[in-house]
Amino acid sequence: MPSFSFIIPSFNQDKYIQETLQNLTDLKKEAAKRNIPVQLILADNCSDQKTITIIDDFKDEIDNLFIEKDKGQYDAINKGINVVAGDYWTWVNTDDLIDKEGFFKIAETLSLKPEVDYIYGNVGYIDENSKFYKSYTSGNFSLNSLVNTDASISQPGSFFKTSFTNKIGPLAAYQFAFDYEYILRCLKNSALVLKIDNNVAYFRYYNASKSGSKDFRFLKEQKIISKQYGRKLFSKLTFMLNLRILKRRLFN
Repeated sequence: MPSFSFIIPSFNQDKYIQETLQNLTDLKKEAAKRNIPVQLILADNCSDQKTITIIDDFKDEIDNLFIEKDKGQYDAINKGINVVAGDYWTWVNTDDLIDKEGFFKIAETLSLKPEVDYIYGNVGYIDENSKFYKSYTSGNFSLNSLVNTDASISQPGSFFKTSFTNKIGPLAAYQFAFDYEYILRCLKNSALVLKIDNNVAYFRYYNASKSGSKDFRFLKEQKIISKQYGRKLFSKLTFMLNLRILKRRLFN
């Protein structure tokens, strides 16, 4: 079985971080019973005392803990990447969860197909009360489709092969769409991609979250990044991004 590293970027998330850390520590213990090594890395941006107190309750299960200032979520994740020991790694935001059986399906699949560089599955959406309300998948995509047709990706529950990502470097300095850029970079560097049909993660979508806030800067970064990777001027994605940016400027 391959080994896995989970990076947890953290900042002032006392409302949900306990549930996330409990989810990951339970997964780590269950993985150990199946001889699957799991490393937990937490990078916290000097959060408030409530958040730090919760982190402290889980410190015995956290393998690498950083509590220091960072430049944003991408920077916190990069600190984790620097100490990744697993064959595969991912990041889990402090309001999201991993589906345990989905994870073990990932582990089983990779044990049979160790050549895979990037693997992902379906994502379940949960609300602020952890209630499941829909499932989502970005389907099968390509570099061309992500930069010209639809920029939707399924980062929660995605796992990257460490030996591959060591060659392409850390996350780029974007505040919103760094995951989109990273997956495009993987594809541009000929990553072997595999999708499974299992639910792998739970993404918490609510008004106060970065995604739920409908901040138009997320779309602006997608527009900048997709252009860098070859987006065509008159593509479907160009039209949709311009339209959505306009709507968010006018109505949010």
